[in-house]
Amino acid sequence: MAKIILIVLGLLLVYWILRSYRRRVERGEPPPPAAGGEDMVRCARCGVHLPRSESIATQGRFYCSTEHQQAHQSERRSG
Repeated sequence: MAKIILIVLGLLLVYWILRSYRRRVERGEPPPPAAGGEDMVRCARCGVHLPRSESIATQGRFYCSTEHQQAHQSERRSG
């Protein structure tokens, strides 16, 4: 009789552990946001995407290099 009670208690313990594990898995916490993420911008001249910190901003437009900045501005003046 003691063996049966011990087996039943063991099964209940296993059930309780599995149930609590399943609850944690089902809650599924969202992954943490990427550390150090940065906004990407598009060059107004060639369309390449680059980090905002590496871009050259002029009049609300972003450029990947000073050459593209100057070329785009000269086209707008002559056009």
